[in-house]
Amino acid sequence: MQVTKKNMIESQLKPEGISCSKTIDCISRVNREDFVPNKYKASSYAEYDIPLANNYSMLRPVISAKILQLLKINKNDKILEIGTGTGYLSCCLSMMGKTLDTVDIDKDIQSKAKESHGVYNLYNINYINEDVFSIWTPHKKYDVIVFTGSVDSRIDKLEDALNINGRMFVVIGKYPVMNANIIKRVSEKKLVLEQSFETTLDPLKNINKKNYLNF
Repeated sequence: MQVTKKNMIESQLKPEGISCSKTIDCISRVNREDFVPNKYKASSYAEYDIPLANNYSMLRPVISAKILQLLKINKNDKILEIGTGTGYLSCCLSMMGKTLDTVDIDKDIQSKAKESHGVYNLYNINYINEDVFSIWTPHKKYDVIVFTGSVDSRIDKLEDALNINGRMFVVIGKYPVMNANIIKRVSEKKLVLEQSFETTLDPLKNINKKNYLNF
């Protein structure tokens, strides 16, 4: 698989503009096959929507790499991830930042991700089994927030959790029109949204429970 991983970096990621040495180094260190369901191991490095047991798909390699590069993560960053999924991106975020709180509504899939993380001896991850569309609210501030599923509008309670100079990656829209965005907090009261690229992601589970959101 190491040859396949190298080929992915050279033929898939770099042509898509992935040039950040930190991003490439992290992706080189993490084996996607450790997080892929057994019957799809052979497709671990393909630019392909790998199905998961909960009717979601694993983030494709180029999307994962773009997220890591766009957020410009450093070793002092406190990170919040919305949607643990298989734990592949969680592993990368954990390695690149200082701490990671990862939230998922699906306790079973989060437990499997935690098992996969055990191979990497990661001690800076906190696993939170919550529904982001419930009354749950972050109890602290973060430098980086990442959504691994799409939403159809911005979520104030999570933007409020961004530190000054904090960055959020979020895909906003409804299929088939979605845009990946970086939202930056430039001051206590001001946020700036920058559209980055067009893509489509599975919507976060329970997205229709908007009546619980504190907009």
